[in-house]
Amino acid sequence: MAKFIVNTGPEKEVHRTANTVAACKMSEISNENRIDTDEDYTVKYPAVYDGCGHCYKEKHRTFLTSIV
Repeated sequence: MAKFIVNTGPEKEVHRTANTVAACKMSEISNENRIDTDEDYTVKYPAVYDGCGHCYKEKHRTFLTSIV
């Protein structure tokens, strides 16, 4: 199983597979906009991808800006 699920659509959001919850709405990500990978796109493409506010809070930009 991949560590991350990447939404490549307009949301540009990265989910941690092990931590996903119903609020992540994984079923709404179309197959065309979904990549299951072991690469963390928040690290690989930090200016483009954001961590999910539900399952990857430590990489979610809103969380990061609120602690700065």
